[in-house]
Amino acid sequence: MGEVGDAQRGLEIMAEYTSGGDKVQMCYPFELLQPKRATAQHLCASFDRLARTAPDAWPCWSYSNHDTVRHPTRWNLSNDAAKAYTTLLMCLRGSVCLYQGEELGLPEAELAFEDLQDPYGIAFWPDFKGRDGARTPMVWDATHATGGFTTGKPWLPVPPAHLPLAVSVQEGVEGSMLEHYRRAVALRRRHPVLRIGAQSPVIAVGDVVEFLRIGAGEQMFVAANLGGEDAMLRLPEGEWSPVDPLLAVVPEAGAREVRLGPWQLCLLVRAA
Repeated sequence: MGEVGDAQRGLEIMAEYTSGGDKVQMCYPFELLQPKRATAQHLCASFDRLARTAPDAWPCWSYSNHDTVRHPTRWNLSNDAAKAYTTLLMCLRGSVCLYQGEELGLPEAELAFEDLQDPYGIAFWPDFKGRDGARTPMVWDATHATGGFTTGKPWLPVPPAHLPLAVSVQEGVEGSMLEHYRRAVALRRRHPVLRIGAQSPVIAVGDVVEFLRIGAGEQMFVAANLGGEDAMLRLPEGEWSPVDPLLAVVPEAGAREVRLGPWQLCLLVRAA
């Protein structure tokens, strides 16, 4: 896998490095790692450009990594919004890269200057606090000051605000961020079309983004309301079945449209 961070020609470079079957198998683009939130319009434009410049390329999508502010903080997301983006990520064509702690909904850590390790943060404090806020340890156990990460002193401290989000607190709790991630990952594993299928052109109508995944003997209709207001969604023609009532709304039988509340998805499947 290659990382492509060019702001102007990232997708074009990805096409060059993944073409022909004799180079890297996939590339890690930065389209979903931007400071501005990935709106329906942004997703539509990004996938349109991908289709035009690198139609055969295989991207590896991610919202957060060790060099960016964690996306719940960067995009100022509520828990419902973060869950919507998680489910949507699992439905995109390409591979998925999850950054440690995002499955817990960890926000960017607030660190004191004396705790910093990142040379950039030390050099440019306080105008730029560096990247250490996204690099603090994974929190496993809320009963330990270091979150169960180590019995010694970690390279970076565990912020007290992260402890209530530890695995030990969220595991097995319906509706928690951790269980939502597990359910969304299981959805992708259960439906091969999400892993290897083709993807139709992405359409944006207001805050709603929609597309089809096609392949592996099935089709899946994906629509996500990436906004804070209700939106009416026109359903696709034909006979479809709902996928998972805990991840998406379930339309009434025979309905031709459905109301998506803020940060809700509609996921429908049928045999290809």
